[in-house]
Amino acid sequence: MEKDLHELMGETLIIHLPEELDHHTVGEVRNATDDLFIGKRVRNVIFDYGKTSFMDSSGIGLIMGRYREVRYLKGNVYLVNIGKKMERILEISGLYRVAIRAEDISTAMEMIKE
Repeated sequence: MEKDLHELMGETLIIHLPEELDHHTVGEVRNATDDLFIGKRVRNVIFDYGKTSFMDSSGIGLIMGRYREVRYLKGNVYLVNIGKKMERILEISGLYRVAIRAEDISTAMEMIKE
């Protein structure tokens, strides 16, 4: 996984998801970010769907797993830059019950500061 696909800003991890979020790429995202969660350095996660056009159940599992991690630290998961195709998948999956939708990264960062 490329280094620029995730960045840490304070206690907020921003993950720029790949075009396809499937079993293979979810493993890469998880491996690239696990150490940050083990060290309890992450309190909020922003998943950037700007490039993503496909997500299967392993992608849903990734979001749920990270949700469980940050809820323990009283943080939240944010979903941003969602296109029409991903909107439908996220609605059907029920992820909006555990994650907060924001228009973009800067909006999510403002919500975190409040």
